[in-house]
Amino acid sequence: MTPSQPHAWQGHASWCVAQANLDLPAFLAIWHAWTLDPQRPTHLHVLALSHNAESVHAACRDVSSLPADFAHQVAEQCWGLLPGMHRLRFAQGHISLTLCIGDSPEFAELLRQHPTGPCLPPAHLGPHGARTVTVIGSGISGAGTARALAERGWQVTVLDAGSAPAAGASGLPVGVIAPHTSHDDSAVSRLTRAGVRLMRHTLQTWLTEGTDWSPTGVLERRLPGKTRRGGVPLSWLNEHAEWAQDWTHKAPPPAPDDAYWHAKGAWIKPAPLVRALLNHPNIRWQGHTQADALKYVDRPSQSIATGDETPNSATWQVLQGHTVLAESSRVVIAAGPGSAALVATATADGSSPRINPLRGQISWGLMADIPDAPMPATPVNGNGAFVHSVPTEAGPAWFVGSTFDRLNDQPEVLDADHRENHSRLAALLPDTAQVLAPLFGVPNTAQGESMHATSAALNTQLDTHASVRGWAGIRCGTPDRFPVVGAVPNAPEGLWINAAMGSRGLTLALLCGEILAARWQGEPLPVEAKLAKALDAARFTNKH
Repeated sequence: MTPSQPHAWQGHASWCVAQANLDLPAFLAIWHAWTLDPQRPTHLHVLALSHNAESVHAACRDVSSLPADFAHQVAEQCWGLLPGMHRLRFAQGHISLTLCIGDSPEFAELLRQHPTGPCLPPAHLGPHGARTVTVIGSGISGAGTARALAERGWQVTVLDAGSAPAAGASGLPVGVIAPHTSHDDSAVSRLTRAGVRLMRHTLQTWLTEGTDWSPTGVLERRLPGKTRRGGVPLSWLNEHAEWAQDWTHKAPPPAPDDAYWHAKGAWIKPAPLVRALLNHPNIRWQGHTQADALKYVDRPSQSIATGDETPNSATWQVLQGHTVLAESSRVVIAAGPGSAALVATATADGSSPRINPLRGQISWGLMADIPDAPMPATPVNGNGAFVHSVPTEAGPAWFVGSTFDRLNDQPEVLDADHRENHSRLAALLPDTAQVLAPLFGVPNTAQGESMHATSAALNTQLDTHASVRGWAGIRCGTPDRFPVVGAVPNAPEGLWINAAMGSRGLTLALLCGEILAARWQGEPLPVEAKLAKALDAARFTNKH
């Protein structure tokens, strides 16, 4: 299809364009035609193959010389394009350019599965008017899933037990996003890179930089005693060094020798993101709901009695006791630690994925209380994380944490966890921890005249008013530390789950929502198929 031909995409929700060889000028022409067409599809997917990263970066340099604003936007996203799959997003996510770099047989198969033409949803989805879904939970997983489906024409009801969105683990005051790295470039490393790219695009699109998030980069310490020592693949130091630098590399002095620099890392406030994601005309949010059971209602098609060709869309009921909270053709469970219990009410054998609670506590305070404390230039992570100068209603603040408690599933703030957070900070940033020690009520063992003077001045300030503050929430994870995304095994058709992000919710939750939406719509997946399979909800039932 070229812009001069009739727009065959009209009437379709999603449209695919396959390029056996990357052609950025053709992509720009298609984007231009999409922009001018009032009957355009809501999502345009361009899949393009390239045998090596060098040719992709050369194409990006060439296109950057074109005068079109679209060309500038493409060039801005041509970073970190290592071998593998990369999805670049434009027009608030409605246009995607999926680059498949390398000679993997999977990439050629992807073009065969998605030739130029409409993306074809699975036949069992039914007519467009029947596409209703209830999402249970409005943390980042639930809100991201709701937004991905709403933008594809689904009518979405979001139920939450809280009085406001992000009332659970996604209500943490601030968190850090950064890619995982490993010598073998493992599945989780590749997934987190895709997640960081999507999250950064979403933050740039919907949130206010400097208030709700900041692209600071993140310094990671690889500390002794950690089970994962990390590192990067050897190819990142050799043939792919130019593009790997965009992601992660050894931090230069004066950083410690064990430090790596994540150039695309950032801090983020999850709650504003959740609110922004839910702000869509196809989404209805309802709080103060305690969903405790799911019921599949196998009703006959209305066409038998009335001649109406549209089947009844209310095949699932979400219950609170005997009260029906919502009815819809599909349900997505994104209820954090409560997800497994809900799944068990709907499966034939009462089974559910093994999802375990994971309590975390953040310790924080105001920058005004520690005016002379030594501070790192950027967020630091590696044993928990430390972020400072984050705007809050009480003033600029610092944050440290989080703890990982697999035994306590209650979100109370505990003094013992404050002490644990201070211990983690002492390993990450010893000088900063020494100065903050009085806030935590732990002994200050500062050494040196300058450190003694700073600590004494802080103690004087703390005598009257300052102390550490706290926030606690319950995340959840799985034994293999991968999220659970997909159709629920042993349940009637239409029940899905997107949960158990563990400690990587900020990095992976939106990506998981996009994977789910792509499966429903018959769109190309945003990551390689084998990576999406690693998250599938059926993976535990397939093991003997």
